[in-house]
Amino acid sequence: MKRAVASVVAGMMVLASAGAVIAAPQETQAARGTVTAVTSNSLTVMVKDQPMKFVVDATTDVVAPGGGTATRAAKADGKTGVAITSVVKVGETVDVKYHMPAMHAASVRVLTPAKPGAATASAPKAAAPAPAPPAPKAKSAHASGQVTAVNGSSLTVKTSSGDTTYAIDAKTRVVGPGLGTKAREDAAAGKKQILTDLVAVGDTVSVEGSDAAAGHASVVRVMKKGK
Repeated sequence: MKRAVASVVAGMMVLASAGAVIAAPQETQAARGTVTAVTSNSLTVMVKDQPMKFVVDATTDVVAPGGGTATRAAKADGKTGVAITSVVKVGETVDVKYHMPAMHAASVRVLTPAKPGAATASAPKAAAPAPAPPAPKAKSAHASGQVTAVNGSSLTVKTSSGDTTYAIDAKTRVVGPGLGTKAREDAAAGKKQILTDLVAVGDTVSVEGSDAAAGHASVVRVMKKGK
């Protein structure tokens, strides 16, 4: 009888020893946070200011708005399912059930959609180009003196720094006492004004030019007519 009891005890010890090599089931945990990155095989979630990266695969159950429709469409095309990147987006709030210590996501449930303007991990927002600096404004230059030479296309003025010659064209405005009246009279008579009709040698003038067009007179103001 004692021998039979000893055999039973020995058998139980063998079974207990064999059971020790059987892997214990992985512990299931839960986490909730905001998706910061998602790929075909991983999901990163910010949980209480700490990133947690989960492994996802074909066994991961993904529940998201529109996910059922996408899954049915994929199966109709002969696919086993849809990729997690198709239904889970960066910025969404998710609830993850996962196994420790492998960090394998058993299920991912989308709770709230991403906020408008949330940047995706796969396609970061491009930095806005720096605005181009404004074009420098042309500096105007003034000179005054007595006219020493004048023709239909140029005007030479004697200034304190020497003679300066300016180019004259159709854009140059010539102003001064009585010139407005003369311009109207010439226009009424169909006569085209030329510089020599308005400015003569010996006149005192003020010339406004521009650094953007060196030597070009934009305005010639007759200050005093010569004798």
